[in-house]
Amino acid sequence: MMRSVVSMMVVGLGLGLVSSHAAAQASPIATSMGDLRWGQSERDASGFAQREIAATYNAEIAKTKDAGKQAKLKAEAKRAQAEVEKSRVEFEGGKSRWDNSPIAGEYTYDNGESMLVAKGPGTDSYYFFLNGKLWKVVKVLDKQTAGADFKKFSKLVEDKFGKGRVKKGEVTPGQGNTQWLEYLDRNSRLRAADASDKRGGYAMIFEEMATVRELASTRPKAPSRLAGQSDDDSSDTKSAAKAPAAKDDTQIAKAEKAKRSVFANERREESEADYQSRKQKQAVEARERQQRAHERKEDAKKGEVLKQLDNINDSDPLGGL
Repeated sequence: MMRSVVSMMVVGLGLGLVSSHAAAQASPIATSMGDLRWGQSERDASGFAQREIAATYNAEIAKTKDAGKQAKLKAEAKRAQAEVEKSRVEFEGGKSRWDNSPIAGEYTYDNGESMLVAKGPGTDSYYFFLNGKLWKVVKVLDKQTAGADFKKFSKLVEDKFGKGRVKKGEVTPGQGNTQWLEYLDRNSRLRAADASDKRGGYAMIFEEMATVRELASTRPKAPSRLAGQSDDDSSDTKSAAKAPAAKDDTQIAKAEKAKRSVFANERREESEADYQSRKQKQAVEARERQQRAHERKEDAKKGEVLKQLDNINDSDPLGGL
């Protein structure tokens, strides 16, 4: 059962839910996402997750004629689907149980971020939202499911997505160095990562590139803390500041060294007052975006009414009724 689950997982994030109208020229990432789209609401993503769970279990149910096993699998599927609705998390307050979980470091507190969780046999899926819009999906697979080593897992991934760029470093700031395959298209990034230490196996991380590019400005930074630094990095910087000015080249190099995530494209240091000001500005901008979106919808409705009026014959306004 476990082997079939990972095969389905790698074949497509949608587990067979790829829409029939998908363009032939679509990238492997877009094709694998199926009906899932960046910017979808939590409700739409929840529905997708529940259909994905059903597809996974239905495939296993079809493999056995044992009525007892079928009933057990159906009950498991129903429970898993119900849990999706109950799993919603808002990352507020600066601390939660998820800080010691496989998805630690994939979110930031007090930034309008939330998450839904869908658990399945051998694979747990995490759907991340920014201001209620989907921007990232992380699928965590255990080693029993995805293979004994990263080489075998990479082979499964490359069979589906083609040759990936091999990278090493921090997939997520502060979560330690690892290795991964990276894929990019116009809208998305996929990282197939060896996350044995932090996640217990492997991770398939799908992200919307537009949001990835904006993370440095949308996510709050701790006061007097460089973006992308871990606690150890901060300690190194403080120690270096206390060191005597006259040191040999090795010590000077250490003092100037500032570790950073391979994805931290912006370095920023700000005070608490600056942070609060920026946070308030972002909140205002978010409200303005929502207002503009509402106005566009209203304009679209008015446009539909005008189109209907264009079809009316002025000499016979009741014609066609």
